[in-house]
Amino acid sequence: MRKTNLKKQIKQLKEKIYAKCLDCTCYQPKEVILCEIKECPLWSERPKDKKGLYSLSRNLKRKKSQFFEAKN
Repeated sequence: MRKTNLKKQIKQLKEKIYAKCLDCTCYQPKEVILCEIKECPLWSERPKDKKGLYSLSRNLKRKKSQFFEAKN
């Protein structure tokens, strides 16, 4: 496995974890950082600062709203 491929997979995994955390907190990045649910299997991997959370939250909300929009 190439190093660049591994870095890409790690980045994708982090984004998926962050996306799940955002989904759990109704897309509130501040709540992800303040999360105290230590029983969650992702708790130790959750983001500890807001770096990238707000833009990911905005993108996920946009994708989610497009999914539920009625098509004419």
